[in-house]
Amino acid sequence: MSDARDGGEVRYARSGDTHVAYRVLDGPVGGARDPADDVEIVMVSGFNFPFETLPEDPVGARLLDGLAAIGRTVVFDRRGIGLSDPITDWDRPLVDQWSDDLAAVIEAACLTRPVVFAWDVFGVARRFAIRFPDRCDRLVLLTPAPSPSRDGDEWHDEFWDAMRHVTTGDGGGDEVDLIGWSFPTRARDPEFRAWLERAGRAGASPATASRMIEAVYEQLRSCPIEHHLVRTPTLVLARPRNQTRPHEVVRRVAGSIDGAMLVDLPGDDDLAIGADVDALLAEIARFVTGEVRLPPPTRTLCAVLFTDLVSSTERAAAAGDERWRRVLDRHDAAAARAVGRAGGRVVKTTGDGILAVLPTATAALAAAAEIRGSLLAEGLEIRAGVHVAEIEHRDDDIAGLGVHVAARVMAKAASGEILVSATVPTIVDPTTHTFTPRGRHALKGVPGDWDLYAAEGAG
Repeated sequence: MSDARDGGEVRYARSGDTHVAYRVLDGPVGGARDPADDVEIVMVSGFNFPFETLPEDPVGARLLDGLAAIGRTVVFDRRGIGLSDPITDWDRPLVDQWSDDLAAVIEAACLTRPVVFAWDVFGVARRFAIRFPDRCDRLVLLTPAPSPSRDGDEWHDEFWDAMRHVTTGDGGGDEVDLIGWSFPTRARDPEFRAWLERAGRAGASPATASRMIEAVYEQLRSCPIEHHLVRTPTLVLARPRNQTRPHEVVRRVAGSIDGAMLVDLPGDDDLAIGADVDALLAEIARFVTGEVRLPPPTRTLCAVLFTDLVSSTERAAAAGDERWRRVLDRHDAAAARAVGRAGGRVVKTTGDGILAVLPTATAALAAAAEIRGSLLAEGLEIRAGVHVAEIEHRDDDIAGLGVHVAARVMAKAASGEILVSATVPTIVDPTTHTFTPRGRHALKGVPGDWDLYAAEGAG
């Protein structure tokens, strides 16, 4: 199925001598947006996130699809970021130069008076609205912060110091773990952390990113954003439970903008790539169109099943390639039959096992037991792992911490064993299944210790 983030070639706007990369997202094919709508949105991304990396993250992809469902959306890279030209003038305030880039993209994309949605920490959209008051229709600001003060500000000092450690890549210690601080819900997911690292590298080199941080910090202290000069109708979205930018700091900005509407969002994560992205999209749609418009859900609660043939490497060597291929074909057919009978779907084969999703834990246990029984009749043994969690659906694949947990649970299983996480015994009918404790275990790459159980009587 085609979606907004797949479409639109990379184009370039000219901002003086600088080429600014942008892409137009015209909405999902067959999506929720009415072609007659004239809503236009330009997104100002946060930190150093280049727009080409956003679809690689399930929440980033959801963000783009959601915005495109509201209206024709344009994303771009500020100069110095991603596909755009590097910064050549370090003396002129970068926030001013970046607001020039925003103006250039609006003109090049032939937008009239778009809505500007910003989740940058610097104030690009606010400076743009002050400098070009007739160029945008509305502002949507996600957790905006005031400019750093020459008089010193304990919160600002801590926040900017954490950004310095992230951009230089020196780790900085637990006290400045900006990822954990900003994304308490998502930071435990190794895929999310790996994506953040990739996005950061694609956005700007450590030297460039560090220089940008230092330049903007000093320039905003000398020339702060004057919020009382913003005359554009503004929606300020806050996340009171997130501590990256405390609620009183965001309220201070909202109170400085004449007529600004302040709306609190649920969730613990910062920026627009937090786990509660749908609540963010709902408020943007409500402010812009008067109604909520969301793309179909991509995150669901389900049972994740991993299986693995025991001693497959040794068996393959002993059997030879051709004979082993026939064994794997029988394995795949048995797995597909059992999963389908239980109402699930085989997401993919893993060479000598499967990854599947099923509607319930009971269904996953039944499928695992049937696969085990079918293959045992052929002299083959499997191990299986089951975990119940919310997962992200990405085209034909799935992602999220729950997938990693299920894989690690399976790795702990003995030959012929169906091992489950502690989520499973609490929701399965005790009259049909019993569970034997297998102790508490550390799961590789997954935070914390996990209680595991062997499932008996499945099927």
